[in-house]
Amino acid sequence: MKHSLPLALLLAASGAAAADAPAPVRAWKDSAELSFVNANGNVKAQTTSAKDVFSYDFGPLTKLELEAGGLGARSEGRVVAEQYFAQEKVMQKVSDRNYLFEKYRWDRNIFAGVRHRHDFSVGAGRELWKSPKDLLIGEAAPGYFNEERVDERRKSYLTVRAYMKYTRDFTATAKFSQDAEYIQSPKDKRDARLNTETALTAAVSSAFSIKNSFVWKHDSHPPAGKRKDDTILSVALIASF
Repeated sequence: MKHSLPLALLLAASGAAAADAPAPVRAWKDSAELSFVNANGNVKAQTTSAKDVFSYDFGPLTKLELEAGGLGARSEGRVVAEQYFAQEKVMQKVSDRNYLFEKYRWDRNIFAGVRHRHDFSVGAGRELWKSPKDLLIGEAAPGYFNEERVDERRKSYLTVRAYMKYTRDFTATAKFSQDAEYIQSPKDKRDARLNTETALTAAVSSAFSIKNSFVWKHDSHPPAGKRKDDTILSVALIASF
């Protein structure tokens, strides 16, 4: 008995210490985004979009991001829109606020006249402004662009890319973000693209959020017969893991 009491106290103390120990930090994160609209009546139309974002921290300095998604629309039983994309990005921190990155993106949008689009860049980024609730980052990079069009010759040239993103945490559950990306051909000043996204995300639980977003894409030299501007206004449900 005289040995059992100290042993019991030791086991109890060990159990309490284990309970108080912080859980191990998970190296990966994933979020799935889904949006669906169905209209019936004078107009019969369905629009569906889905996106998944996966990130993995190899360590405190190196991070991988993978993203893929698609959008489809049918009206009166006929497909009127269909587009897909996939991209990967690797970032390597070189200081507390500076990093290097490599990025590749693939797009397919037959209804916009693009059969395959490949966009590759390598450059540097910096946290330009950081506070407890605000973050502004900027990136600059040379790159390479290759686009196979439906009814035209393939386009291929070197590019320069500038990118900025601002995020603001209004509360612990509400967040605003603004992205802007500009890609220019140094050879042909008329050939430029601008991609922006404005979003407001609000958490409804620890795992689910509602995202309201507006996407604007501008191509100054689109395929023949296609418009220069595309916009998408959506409300989506996000599940985070």
